[in-house]
Amino acid sequence: MKSMLESFAIALCGLATSVLAALANVAIARTTGADLFTLALWVVVPVGALMVGCVAASGYYFGSRYFHKRASAGLLVQMLLIAAFTQFLIYWAGYATMALEDGRKVADLVPFGAYMELILTKSHYRIGRALSDVGEVGRLGYGIAALHFLGLLVGSLAVFLYLKELPVCEACSRYLRSMANKTKRFADADSAGAYYDRLFAVPVDGPDFAALIQTDADVEKVEQGALQVHTTLLGCPVCKAQMIEEKVQGYNGQDWKDLHQLHRKVRIPAEVDLVPVFRG
Repeated sequence: MKSMLESFAIALCGLATSVLAALANVAIARTTGADLFTLALWVVVPVGALMVGCVAASGYYFGSRYFHKRASAGLLVQMLLIAAFTQFLIYWAGYATMALEDGRKVADLVPFGAYMELILTKSHYRIGRALSDVGEVGRLGYGIAALHFLGLLVGSLAVFLYLKELPVCEACSRYLRSMANKTKRFADADSAGAYYDRLFAVPVDGPDFAALIQTDADVEKVEQGALQVHTTLLGCPVCKAQMIEEKVQGYNGQDWKDLHQLHRKVRIPAEVDLVPVFRG
């Protein structure tokens, strides 16, 4: 019963952000004349719909994190359905709030189906740096609407995949929470490797491991070739199991770039508590 109630609450969270995303989009369009949902690159890359999709699906993310429910196939189906609902609500809210210059509401003059036919086939799009008007899109408008729906789906899928990547306690199916973290910077790969390669080569409950974690490492001036290692201690809120997640970044002279091949997650033996080590 508890699991069902939690799933229902997460569904409500997703529905709430879907409604908010749709209404906010229409409100912005009405006040500024800019419809974020239809924003696209070269007409065919639905950037705006992708962003709206992420916002609409964000309720599922926050609900899942709050109730510690792992992302499942059922959740993905919900998120895809809510994407369709979001697009419908954007159209319907636009229909319900549109008024002519004389104050008459469009909803009082034409049915919703006729309104959809008009906005999809009579819309104008601008492309290029000069924002040249390509004229009425005609029946192509239905294809553009399908691209917008695809953008919503991709935005929802991105939120789902992010949830799937979050570290989870396998025994309790609870998302792990951050308990402590350390960041170390090294001038080059050799000095970073001396730390990285040795850290889990020694017992995690021994003094050598504690010394490696607690010893500060930094460089006076960050230059190309420098590396930084983010070490995060994660813990299960139920069984207290712990995991260390490490992410490595390299400096290319301008920005820090993730070195995904060096990222690692290491589960800590149940009898070991590393909180005092990280906070020491």
